[in-house]
This record gives sequence, structure tokens and C-alpha cells, in this order.
Amino acid sequence: MSTEVAEAPKTQSYVARHFIELAAWAVFTAYWFPAFKHFMVAWDNPDGYYSHGYLIPFMCGWTAWLLKDSASKLTPKPSTWAIVMLIVILGLATAFGAINSMTLRGLMFPICVAAFVAALYGWEYVRVFAFPIFYLYFLCPIPDFMLLQISAKVQLWSTTIATLMSKVIGINAIQNGNFIATDNCDIEVGQACSGFRMLVALTAFAVFLVYAVKGESWRKALFVMLAMPLAVIVNSLRVAILVAVGHYWDPEMVHVLHNYSGYVSLLVAFVLMYWIARLLGCREFRLMG
Repeated sequence: MSTEVAEAPKTQSYVARHFIELAAWAVFTAYWFPAFKHFMVAWDNPDGYYSHGYLIPFMCGWTAWLLKDSASKLTPKPSTWAIVMLIVILGLATAFGAINSMTLRGLMFPICVAAFVAALYGWEYVRVFAFPIFYLYFLCPIPDFMLLQISAKVQLWSTTIATLMSKVIGINAIQNGNFIATDNCDIEVGQACSGFRMLVALTAFAVFLVYAVKGESWRKALFVMLAMPLAVIVNSLRVAILVAVGHYWDPEMVHVLHNYSGYVSLLVAFVLMYWIARLLGCREFRLMG
């Protein structure tokens, strides 16, 4: 009984000391809640490119938790300039929300988190938590005008490579834009199966793995750069297999295998990326719980 009485003042003292800080985090979270609703719409879109988005907050949270010991050695030094920066960023985010440009508003979120942390604790804390803060960009949908340009190019590359692969295995495949025609079937490589979804997911995975493992900078840079061609090649192989199924077996089976093959090819790409990291000498993890 005496122990409980002694501990109560300490608990009250802690809450009192951190009341403003906790209130600030609550207001900050409430402000950005509508943006997360927008993010989740993009993550849930079956034809979208951000189905990996649900994993990003957990990966950022786990990384931040592993960095807590480094942060505990710092002395908080709130930055006045960060407060000014935070006000400007929140003003821009509010303006984007007012014109219903939720994508641009969402893109302000990670830099706003950085300014908010600096305003509360100082820029040294931003330096320590730089990776989990800016890795949040992988949960933000990119603007449509950029998305359409990039996905259209990836779509064309996948079609061209898949056509060449089909010819290698003896199929008389002819490419017409984003269509592949054979003697027995015609297959369209739409935006949803262009490989851009795999490209975004693989890039996010590659960046996280590069941060998580030990290795020389040039090896890590090469590893990230390999994510794009690997995504296109693996997706092209997937399309070529669908062409072979439609040509040699049954065109109706292409629709049945279409969705399932996407998950399988993504898993294959992740495994290949892991082995590429090992071949480049990035084998030892530095992020250990």
C-alpha cells in the first residue's frame, strides 16, 4: 500500500511535465488524420500502386523504436526556426486541402513531421530519426501527372520485353503498342499490370534494406538502382508466361491467372532483391531489435 502512495506523485509529475508535448502530438495527429484517410483510399485501390502502403507506418515505427536509445542521449533544444517552418508547411498543406488537392497535401506530411520534431525537440532529433521520417514518403501517393507519365513508360517497356521473351520460347508474338498478339490469343498489358506497382514496392523494399544492412555506399546505391530494371524484367516474365498460357493452352486461363501471378511475381522479385543484396556484400543487418 505504501508503494502505491509513493508512486502516484511521480506519475502525476510525469504527465504534468509532458502535458504540452502530448497535447501538441494530439493536435498534430488530428490535423493529419484526413490525409491518412486519403492515403488509405490509394492503398485499398485494387488497380492502384500503393498496396504496400499499410506496411510503411509499421516499418517506420519499428525503425524509430530501434533508434530510441540514440535519441535518449540527446538534450532537447526546440528550434524557433523550425516553428516558423512548421507554420509555413501547415499553411501550404491547408491551402492544398482547401483546393481539394489531397495528393499535394499528403506530400507535405513527412517534411511536416520533420519540422514538428525539430520544433518540439530540436534538429538533432531529426538527424537521428531522419530515415523513419522521410521513409514516410513511400506511403504518399504521387501526383497523377507524374504517375501517368512514369507508368506509361514502364507499361511499354514491359510489353516490349515480354514480346521478346515470347519469341524466344517459339511464339510468333507481335507487339502493337501495349498489345501482344499471337496466332491463338491477344493480350493487353494494361496500366494495372504494367509493372509499375512492382517497381514502387521494390524501390521501397530496396531503400529500407539498404538502410537496414551494412555495406559500402556504392554497393547500396547500385542495389537501389537495380530495383527498377529487376521490376520490369520480372513483370515482363510474368506477362510472357501469361502469353504462353493463352497461346499454348487456353486464352480464358489468362484472366484466371492474371491476379494470382502478380502476387507470385512480387514475391519472386523480393527474393531476388534479397539475394542481389547478398551478392553485393550487403549481408549483415545493423537494425536488430
